[in-house]
Amino acid sequence: MENNTYDVAETGTRAELNPYAHANHFELVRVIERMYRRYLDRLRVDLIRIGADDISPSHAMLLFTIGDDDLSVRDLMDRGHYLGSNASYSLKQLVQSGYVDRTASARDRRSARIRLTEKGKLLCKAIKAADEVNQAQIVRNERDRMALEETFALLRKLEVIWATDLQQGNGRLMGNGF
Repeated sequence: MENNTYDVAETGTRAELNPYAHANHFELVRVIERMYRRYLDRLRVDLIRIGADDISPSHAMLLFTIGDDDLSVRDLMDRGHYLGSNASYSLKQLVQSGYVDRTASARDRRSARIRLTEKGKLLCKAIKAADEVNQAQIVRNERDRMALEETFALLRKLEVIWATDLQQGNGRLMGNGF
């Protein structure tokens, strides 16, 4: 049995529980991870409804990472934070399914260039249309739109801060016995 504990709100009365009392970076990341998994579940349903049963939700997200660009595989890995083996496997499947075109680079034959095919672009359009319906469930008025924009801005700020921190080598490893 799960024990859900909440801190008492600032008013001090036990009747007013504050479900946000434990909001911190660690819990935020955990919520984002769960949200992403739920979004992939929802995307799976949308893909089935659209009739794209030859692609997984994570592969569909890879299509959006490629977007309208002509990228090297290395650029794709940097842009989407994919591991080399995962990106290569996924790209192979997307090429075989006809969503991505992969060609050798004109400058370096060892390097590949990738871009969406017309089939890939059409699927992205269909997913965006389905996502507009999903967003309409969340954003119902101006206040909701502003809250979504503020949430997005805060998440982007955290992403930039954490990425910059890592790039500058400001890892905060402390010797604590682990």
